[in-house]
Amino acid sequence: MPEIRSPKNLLGGVLLIALAALALWFAQDLPMGRAMRMGPGYFPRVLACMVGICGIVLVAISLVADGAKLDRWSWARMGLVLASIVFFAFAIRALGLVVTGVGLVAIATVAAPDWRWREATIFGVALVAFAAVLFPKGLGLPLQLWPWP
Repeated sequence: MPEIRSPKNLLGGVLLIALAALALWFAQDLPMGRAMRMGPGYFPRVLACMVGICGIVLVAISLVADGAKLDRWSWARMGLVLASIVFFAFAIRALGLVVTGVGLVAIATVAAPDWRWREATIFGVALVAFAAVLFPKGLGLPLQLWPWP
């Protein structure tokens, strides 16, 4: 059995391979089409294959190159990141994209061990402004920006 020289790369590679397999499984019923006339399943499958290849490369690197060991996981920090995603999922319709985006960034930022208010505020404003332009204007999605209609 080969020696694992970089556990962090191994775990990252395995997670990417699992993500790619999950995406391929969910996209299996979508028509593929072809390169000149892409179907709705074309891009998800191509992207899943690229992610899977990156995962395979990471696993291979973990066997030949020395790398970082796994750190202890902070369950509280992971819980905060998960809470920010759940908050976004449940609040987007009631509070709108802007308020929910600010809440998402605020909750997730607290999970970082070295977060600073100034950087978090700049990042939050930039992310929300980008999302507020991209989704309704650029992609034409009917997202409500504010809590009021």
